Parts: sequence; C-alpha cells; structure tokens
Amino acid sequence: MRKKINIIRSLIITSILSPFLTFAQSNNDLVKEIQELMLTHYIFLEKAKETNSHLDQLMKENYFDAYTQPEELAKALTEQLRKITNDKHLGAYPPRQQKEEVDPIVNFQKNLSRYYTPMINGFKYFDNNVGYLDMRFFGGGEENYSKIDQVLQQLTLADALIIDMRKNGGGSPHTVQYLCSYFFDQHFLLNSIYSRNDDHTEELWTMDVQGKKRPKVPIYILSSERTFSGAEDFSYTMQNLKRATIIGEVTGGGAHPTRSFPLANGFEVRIPFARTINPITKTNWEGVGVIPDINIPADKALEKAKELATLAANEYKNAFLKPLENVLNSLEQKEITKETEDRIFKLFNDIVKANMLNENDINILGYNYLLNNKINRALVIFKANTLLFPNSANVYDSYAEALGKNGQKELAIANYKKAIAVATEQNHRFLEAFKQNLKSFQERNN
Repeated sequence: MRKKINIIRSLIITSILSPFLTFAQSNNDLVKEIQELMLTHYIFLEKAKETNSHLDQLMKENYFDAYTQPEELAKALTEQLRKITNDKHLGAYPPRQQKEEVDPIVNFQKNLSRYYTPMINGFKYFDNNVGYLDMRFFGGGEENYSKIDQVLQQLTLADALIIDMRKNGGGSPHTVQYLCSYFFDQHFLLNSIYSRNDDHTEELWTMDVQGKKRPKVPIYILSSERTFSGAEDFSYTMQNLKRATIIGEVTGGGAHPTRSFPLANGFEVRIPFARTINPITKTNWEGVGVIPDINIPADKALEKAKELATLAANEYKNAFLKPLENVLNSLEQKEITKETEDRIFKLFNDIVKANMLNENDINILGYNYLLNNKINRALVIFKANTLLFPNSANVYDSYAEALGKNGQKELAIANYKKAIAVATEQNHRFLEAFKQNLKSFQERNN
C-alpha cells in the first residue's frame, strides 16, 4: 500500500514539474535556433560568434531555465543578445496572445487602418511662412510616396521647413530615400545598404519625385531619444549633406535594417541582416545616435526651430528677391539691352522655380511699375512673364498694354492678337475681353 502511495505521489510531483521541465528544455532549444540564425544572418559574423559563445555559457549555467513565462523569456533573451552586440534592433519576441473571439465584422471595423496614427500626423504653417510637418514613421511603397507628395504640395510655398522626427521610430529606407530626394536637384548616392548574408550592396540614389523639389529651402529636423532607425537615417543623411540643422536630443542609435524570423512555440526573433553605409562618413549612427547640431531637450526643440526658421525664411526670400529688386531699380534712364533682359528672365525663372512668385504675382508687379510710369521696368517684367508662361493669354494682353503705352504700336497689336489666339485655343472665359482690348487699342491709334 505504501509503495502504491509513493508511486502516486511520484506521479503527482512529476505531473506538476513536467510543464516546467518541458518548457525549460524548449528554452535551450529556442536559444539554439536563435544561434543558428545569428550565424547565418547577423550583419557582423564575429559579433554573432561572440554572442553565441555567451549564450552557450548561459545555457551551461541553466540561466534560461528560470524563465517560465514567454514574455519573461523573450525579455531575457533580448537582454543577453544585446549584451554583446549593443544592437537595439536585435531582439526576441513572445508568441502573440490569442484575442478573445469577437464578431469578425466588429473586429474588422476596430482595426481599420484609418484609425491608426497616420504616417504624417499633421502639417501647418507657422508665422513668417514657416512650414511644419509631423512625421511618425516611414511607410513603404508608392502609397506612402503619394502621401509625402500631397503634404509637400501643401507646403510648397513655405520659406523654411521644420520636419518633426521626435516620435518617429523608423520604417522603409526607400521612403527615406524618397523624402530626401525632394531636397536635392542633383543625382547622387545618398546611402548604401550592405547585406552579409548574400554579400550584396544596394545603392540608394536621389530619385525623381512627383512634386516640386525644394533644393534650397532651409530645413530644420527635430529629434529626441525616441527618434530611431529610418528617422535617424533621414536626419543623419540630411545633416552630413549639410542640408538640414538637427535640433533636439541625441537619437536612439539603430542603423541596421532588420528581418523577422519565426521560432518554435510562436516566438520570433528580429535580426539585423544589413548595415547602412553613408558615402560621406563611411559609417553610420549605430550605437551612438545622430548628434544634433543644437542639443536641447526635445520638448524645447520646436520653439527653437521656429526661432531659427523665421530668420532663415527671411534670408531665403531676400536671396531671391533682392537681386531682382536691384536690377529693376537700375533700369530707368537706361536702354534695355538683350543682356539685361536675359538676366532679369533668369532671376524670375529662379524665383518661380523656388515657388516665390507665380504668373499672377509677376503680372501685378508689372502693373505696379506701369501705373507709376516706370515703363522700362514694366516692359521687361511683362516680357519675362510671356517667356515663363507662354500658354497664358493674359500675359500677352498685359505685355501688349505696356508696349502700347511705350508707343510700340505694331508690337502691341501682335501681342494682343497672340492673347486672342491663345484664348481661342483654350476657349478662355475672357476671350471677348481680350478681343475688346485689341479693338479699343486699334480705335485709339487709327
């Protein structure tokens, strides 16, 4: 009887301990899976070997046996993987918890993407024509390129830009590449990504964008210790190209593209398989973060950026408008030469490309001079407008008016007729007005 009781007691004890024993055994199996993946995929082979030796020692000491909960085990694995590598992208993750059963339609509606924090969480204009956008991550694919296009189109008139990366945890390097490309006219290498597993280097060059590029607009990037991965890529690239000023805190320090691998029992491990190589520094921000140009607490970064951006916006405007003003002021009492016309056209062309002025703005400027009897300035402005916007009937009509006031009747009539021809082709709503302008001019000058 005693023997039977002992057997039963033994079975009870075994049944109580067996889940722990099984899990403890599977813990080491899990570690070994990770070790194999590290050798195959981790970007630095020597670091992978060093990490694996560290894990071997821990398994000999039964270190992982103490962790009976998946969340605790994943946390412990992550800590030990990072102990050697200091790689914040490297980590183990527990099985996803099964959600309570809910109605499929209710669950679908609750998880619609429209309820997620958007990639661009908002944009606006501050005083002094300073634009601001708050970017929370870099989503991949054409759909997210299009979102960047739409927002930068709205900010196209900004004379300085503040791009907020303080809550941005990263994302697609190709979307980083696309955003960077908005701020450069030239075609050149932004970054390379080297993958050890297949010994392949991908080069990321500036690319065409769907919107208008802003190669000269002043840019300020806000950073925090939460700024990570792709957000650091954008900040680091723009900083080293001397295309932006970084304001805020030192960033998180994660420069390695990462891939997820499934493990036994629903676990997964995320392993950095590649590294970014900046063509200027020949390295990246891994482990050190992006060092801001102005190192201040993240919650004070926006106000500082607004202060600096206001000054930069004024300088940006004056860099385009002052040279034009100086040339125009020199025109009165002078014969207008071809060289002067060409110079003024180039200045206007640069200003239009920079989104400082449009056709209507230039027309208004011309009339301001015309109404003040500064004919030479008006003529050269209106003529430049016909070259900049040759498909506009209104620019020819305005130029014709100025020519008429200067006594150049034949050239005035030719431009009135050009306005009518363009308006006729476009079925312009002011076609009759253009015809009447020509008729009135001819009647006055017969």
